[in-house]
Amino acid sequence: MVIAIISILASMLLPALGKAKEKGVAIYCMGNLHQIGLSMTMYGDDSNDRLPASYASIANPKDGSWTNDVPGTPWTKSLAPYYSNNTNLLRCPGFNAFYKQSGYSYFMGSSAFAFDSDLNAPAPGWTPTSVILRTVMLPSQYVISGDCNYPAYPGNADLNDNDVNVLFGLPSPTHNNRVNVLFADWHVKQYKNFNPGEMTFSYVNPGTPWQPP
Repeated sequence: MVIAIISILASMLLPALGKAKEKGVAIYCMGNLHQIGLSMTMYGDDSNDRLPASYASIANPKDGSWTNDVPGTPWTKSLAPYYSNNTNLLRCPGFNAFYKQSGYSYFMGSSAFAFDSDLNAPAPGWTPTSVILRTVMLPSQYVISGDCNYPAYPGNADLNDNDVNVLFGLPSPTHNNRVNVLFADWHVKQYKNFNPGEMTFSYVNPGTPWQPP
């Protein structure tokens, strides 16, 4: 009888413990995004108020390796001096466990940069110009970073949202099926689906669900 009661209690407690563990991982992940936001702020202070540029596309993720083959530097490496090269900051243990053990779990908003040269393809000597933070008209809504809910190439250090699936195109496998989103006013909030009343992928237009660079 005692064993049966213990078994019943255990079956009741295990789901609650699982949810509590996931909540702990989500809070840890939110802390990472807060630190990434702080790093972006400090980068902007030293870079005429600009955000770091992202050079790669998730659709062609090998272009985003730490030693990028195309001209330029992954945004994670540009921020490295500001997060003291603590690469654990770039890794969410929840997503890392599901998405090919990637060392990089967060994306850079692709609308945060534009190419000086041909928009269709990088050309020799192409230079991306990133958005000036003070020009963001909707800082509390503009999605600047967040969980990369997409099975990208494990070595891709330059994840961006240059793909419609990045946040809400797939069910989140962790964080109790939610994703953490960092906004341009540096607050972080969890979402299960796109909320047009609270977020936009355009730094000038509200409610934009996804916008290519």
